[in-house]
Amino acid sequence: MKPGPDVVVIGAGITGLTCGWRLQKLGYDVLILESSDRPGGVIRSESIEGHLVEWGAGSLLPTRHTFDFLDELGLLKDLIEATPKSPRYIVVNGQMKAIPFGPLSFGGLFRALGEPFIRTKSGADGNSDESVASFFRRRFGAEAHDRLAAPFVAGIYAGDTEKLSIGATFPRMLEVERSYGSLMTGMLRGKSRSKSNGTTSSETTPAARRPSRISSFPAGMETLPRRIAEDLKIRFNTSGVRIGTDVHPKATVVTVPAYHAASIFEETNPEISAALSSVEYAPIVVAATSLPVEGLTESHRGFGFLVAKGERLNILGTVFNSSLFADRAPHNRLLLTTFLGGATKPEAFDWPDQRVWDVVCSELKQVLKSSIPPEPVALYRHRRAIPQYTIGHRSRIEVLRNELKRCPGLFVAGNFLDGVSVPACLEQGDATAHAVAEFLGKPS
Repeated sequence: MKPGPDVVVIGAGITGLTCGWRLQKLGYDVLILESSDRPGGVIRSESIEGHLVEWGAGSLLPTRHTFDFLDELGLLKDLIEATPKSPRYIVVNGQMKAIPFGPLSFGGLFRALGEPFIRTKSGADGNSDESVASFFRRRFGAEAHDRLAAPFVAGIYAGDTEKLSIGATFPRMLEVERSYGSLMTGMLRGKSRSKSNGTTSSETTPAARRPSRISSFPAGMETLPRRIAEDLKIRFNTSGVRIGTDVHPKATVVTVPAYHAASIFEETNPEISAALSSVEYAPIVVAATSLPVEGLTESHRGFGFLVAKGERLNILGTVFNSSLFADRAPHNRLLLTTFLGGATKPEAFDWPDQRVWDVVCSELKQVLKSSIPPEPVALYRHRRAIPQYTIGHRSRIEVLRNELKRCPGLFVAGNFLDGVSVPACLEQGDATAHAVAEFLGKPS
């Protein structure tokens, strides 16, 4: 019988690809199984009539790990940064207001600036898992929550701040509050400490030399998974895999979304399956539109806008793709990517295409003060787009990890564990690969 690979990775999304790439680089024989016909998961870039449209993530904010990993891939030189000083806006009372202070009234700003004097701490009332909404209202006031925190959380998680856990979504904020009693105080002391420490001459990695800014690639975000996948052994159009029955490697890494992973473990480990099934997801509709520059009555250069809580709008926000990066749209046109649905308006996922276009084009025309409505380019629907780190998420994931400890050689990774961003997935895939290598020992 021909021996199987050292490691089977199930799922060729960005986490699985990174894990497989690192393990192969460490000398192991790796096979990746993917149910679709391409690598990258929802990271997909498509050229449509001169518009470079992103199905999923349209950019990334590199961390130190990201820079170093891209350097290993030979992609660091291809990384392009967004237009400098690209402002972000929040729609308040139908008007785009530049952050950080534009969206707030004088009273809301005064309350937010009083944050250092708020003495309460998360968990002080006996509630060990506070919601994002409760945390931000307590520390910065209701207006700052509704006009800053809630829209930004919608931009990251498409989530409902009333249901999301502050400890799971923004653990660093919780840590700073517990250490300093104030987020503002903690940030100021952190900056002061960084300046006093300085940067040593020994820090010569790409991460140490390059500041982190919103970035992408000339041909779009799909450049990243395609490069990682180039030399990997991937078996596409493979589905219905069962652990312990269909695959017999020395180690198995499951990197598919939690709901798919749950079905994989349903027969062999119902405890793991139940823990994975408990992870909720928010639906997203992605609508790409095109607008002639001359159709705008105002200049709207920047990252884009998000919509404050309580606004009478259906859209969650819009990214100004062609203002961020060059060659995203034909000359004198703007490419806009608008998002609908999410945890607060999931019914939008099932709207007919025409209703989606009517809502998107009319609301963009209204917000942008355009003399003409945008033109539809492409529409994508993701029924389970972004995992929701709801109240109790950390406890549920701890149950999952404890169950996995009872299954030597079995590993689970994905954006439902420790961060939904592309850099977080790269880091988790890398870390999981090293954990697998530690389990296997030196490659034979």
